[in-house]
Amino acid sequence: MSKRRNPFEAPEPVPSVAIPPGIYDSLRVAAPRKRDRRWEKQHQSHKAVYRGVDPKLALKVKAIAGDLLVPEGEVARAVIEYALHAYAQGNLDLHPRPNPYRMRMTLFPSPDSTRSYDSPVKPAKRKQTQALWRVITTWRGFPPELKRELAALASDDGLNVPVGELITALLRFGLKAYDNGLLALEPVQKRTTFTLAQEGIQ
Repeated sequence: MSKRRNPFEAPEPVPSVAIPPGIYDSLRVAAPRKRDRRWEKQHQSHKAVYRGVDPKLALKVKAIAGDLLVPEGEVARAVIEYALHAYAQGNLDLHPRPNPYRMRMTLFPSPDSTRSYDSPVKPAKRKQTQALWRVITTWRGFPPELKRELAALASDDGLNVPVGELITALLRFGLKAYDNGLLALEPVQKRTTFTLAQEGIQ
């Protein structure tokens, strides 16, 4: 008869087997450091976020910035300031018109806004207007004074138009002037770092 094990006794020790390290353990890197966001917080006022800017014009600003090796926000600023100066001089005409789809005025009335009600409805134009409203454009290095000036001009006391439409009109005018050579954008090299001179080398 075999001897039965007492269930209340401590179990016999099992020899421990060394587990080899995994192949990925040696490749494991330290946890990524948390990014320091102090600079972004200090310069938050120099970030411009606009809804409804024509994406083709925003891409053109980006292309010019890439060619000149300067930030996009600086190109947008130069183009918009040029157009605002032309508006102040009376060389740019911004006349808002009633928009049948919104309470605010518009700088770009659709061709079918003055149509008679007998003609067929063009739903594609309405979809394009909605899609343009969803586009968000962001620029960094945009001065807060310029943002305030644009907001005031687009407000109810100003032209009473969406700020995205205003920026689109200003970009269109300024970029056309750039293409025609009336607006010159000249990049200037900006020195941001210094190096130590080695002894004996001048």
